[in-house]
Amino acid sequence: MSDEEVTYTTVRFHKSSGLQNGGRSDETQGPREAGHGKCLVPWHLIAIPLGVLCSILLVTVAVLVTHIFQYSQEKHELQKTLNNLHQEYSTTQNESYLREEMLRNKSKQYDALKDHLDSLNRKENRCHEENNLVPDCLQRTGKRVEGHWFCCGIKCYYFIMDNIHWNECEQTCRDCSLSLLKIDDDDELKFLQLQIKPNTYWIGLSYDTRTKKWQWSDGGPSKLDLNTAKFDHKTGRCAFLSRARLDNDICDQFYPCICEKRLDNFADSYRSKS
Repeated sequence: MSDEEVTYTTVRFHKSSGLQNGGRSDETQGPREAGHGKCLVPWHLIAIPLGVLCSILLVTVAVLVTHIFQYSQEKHELQKTLNNLHQEYSTTQNESYLREEMLRNKSKQYDALKDHLDSLNRKENRCHEENNLVPDCLQRTGKRVEGHWFCCGIKCYYFIMDNIHWNECEQTCRDCSLSLLKIDDDDELKFLQLQIKPNTYWIGLSYDTRTKKWQWSDGGPSKLDLNTAKFDHKTGRCAFLSRARLDNDICDQFYPCICEKRLDNFADSYRSKS
């Protein structure tokens, strides 16, 4: 074999070996390059931004929840304050209404007292005006009854000064076409106690053993706030009036008495000339 043939053969061998080695190298590196093509970016480079994003979202949600809770609390407090203000307003309005109502009642009471005072003044003036009545009153025996008249308003009182029994006093009033005194109300009671002299007078109130009640001689109604519970009929069944009190005693006691008659029932003969 010549030198040229040896050299060619050697070169060819080396080429064949290179081709074989190159093919193996390509085959060896092929899968690696293919593997690198499937996961070009490492997983931790994706996880970190996702974690940061999730943290930001959690913080945002927490802040929103906190704000919503605070808003709810503030709204509740404002509603509570508003309710308190409304209640205070209602209370103030009610108190204002009560004050106005009280003022109206006081005004009515004032007007009523003023009218009552005017009425008393008119009665007082009329009492003095009608004080000159002189009745023609005789006992059954023909003897004139000792006494004096006193008129007030439409009512006249005849004060009999003789000391007599209650029954005799009632009969004397009847003989004079009068009736034993019936006190209509508390105002009349107080008025008479101021007018009468410091004596004790029989009046037309007695205890009825049939009805077991205290009643007036004429049997008519009376607005007098009479506390008859303090009267003991066992100590006396006839009532008397004094400057200090209204009380009861034995009917056989000797007292003066008070007769009465309405002014509009008097006959013209009972009136004296002015």
